[in-house]
Amino acid sequence: MASDTRPVDADIGYTCAFASGARQVVVRVSTELPTSSPVGTAVRPDQVRLGLTLPRTALAELPADATSRVSGSARLTTAVTQNGTPTEVMWQDLAVEEVDAAPKEDVVIEAAGEVPTVTPRSAGDMVFTAGALELDLVLRSGDAATGAPVVVSLSCAVDPDQQPELATVAVPATVGQTPDARTMPEVPARPGPAVRDRGTEASASTPAGAEDYDPPVPAECTLIYGPVETPARGAHGYMAGYSNVNKQKAAMAFSEPGHLRLQLNSATAAYMCPGGKSLTWLKSEATLDYNGKPQMPPATSTFLTFGFMPTTATLELELTKPARIDTLAEGPDPITRRRPETTTSTQEMTLRLYDVEVNGTPLDVGPSCRTVRPMKLVLTGKGSTGRNPATEGYTVKTGGALVGSADIPAFTGCGVTEDLDNIFTAAVSGNGNYTKMMQGALCVDEVPLNCPEPPRPRPER
Repeated sequence: MASDTRPVDADIGYTCAFASGARQVVVRVSTELPTSSPVGTAVRPDQVRLGLTLPRTALAELPADATSRVSGSARLTTAVTQNGTPTEVMWQDLAVEEVDAAPKEDVVIEAAGEVPTVTPRSAGDMVFTAGALELDLVLRSGDAATGAPVVVSLSCAVDPDQQPELATVAVPATVGQTPDARTMPEVPARPGPAVRDRGTEASASTPAGAEDYDPPVPAECTLIYGPVETPARGAHGYMAGYSNVNKQKAAMAFSEPGHLRLQLNSATAAYMCPGGKSLTWLKSEATLDYNGKPQMPPATSTFLTFGFMPTTATLELELTKPARIDTLAEGPDPITRRRPETTTSTQEMTLRLYDVEVNGTPLDVGPSCRTVRPMKLVLTGKGSTGRNPATEGYTVKTGGALVGSADIPAFTGCGVTEDLDNIFTAAVSGNGNYTKMMQGALCVDEVPLNCPEPPRPRPER
């Protein structure tokens, strides 16, 4: 078993990207760790707390002459290095206890919660180091009846002149054992349904849907830990855009934004890739909400069918299951310190047509004119996180452009008195229909039922 624990208190200088500009803050990281632990014994950082003071002048969202309340959550990226090999471990979902923010005074906050265990698989000291810090703060008036809360997301990086080491846990060698630089510490799954490691075969004990945990990472990358389930955070936002219909040489506009409801970061894994590049995988899910149905708002467009006949139709896109969102975040660039990330959204949707008019004359296609099978739409967004600015390009939380293409299957069920399937298949179905959707910034539901209304994006060609 692990030896007696000892308290750890480290004051580390960070620079945080506020709306008003970059500001330096000191973060106190407190925990308890054992002085030593045998090989194969899980080490849990206990009593984890983060304390920091936020400059009131930097929080422009807080009224200067009124008492407000601040709550939210924090995520600290830590590294556990053993025998020269670092393993990235996320200390996430640390709850920020709600505090009063008095007028003209700095705001003192504290975040606390449980974090994953780390199990050494070989002898050699384990060094715990603090890294990037992210905060999602909920700011609201002290009068609960006044105004809607505001969510502020902050990204903070360790200052270059700091020594962010937290503690060292000795892992002594047993008889006949020597340190092995190739064996990395193991971070197990949190309590919940088991999920299989990438590359293993499903067995009778594997729960249904476990294949959804296969991260889309390059085959040459080596799994460090995971995939593991993590507590997801609810969020919502809006999305609008255009989708080409190649056969019509035109685009369908989804001008009325669709309402997205998401579960963020429900699973994670970490990889080491050739060249020393690290990758962190995060899985999220999203659905649509239009009058209680998982679909985009109906969109109506007019095309010149077969190049000469004006045809107007209303299109309905409905998800057959929640969209899967995979984010691959690279380790920080050694020069810019930015973390590039690529997000891929994969969704299966049924396309239905109705309210069809040909040359101004209604054409009764019936209630079930739809694709014979769901179409698969894959959208990709690229961006990065860091300082000044905190984000560039697309990230799941801040939104931006998602681009990709979809193959529209053949149609079935079209027509009442005559079979119109072949007509719509010939006019609409086809491969590689370019799509560009604009996602607005998300509102993370830290305060149930009190999350402010997210921005509604405009379509961009």
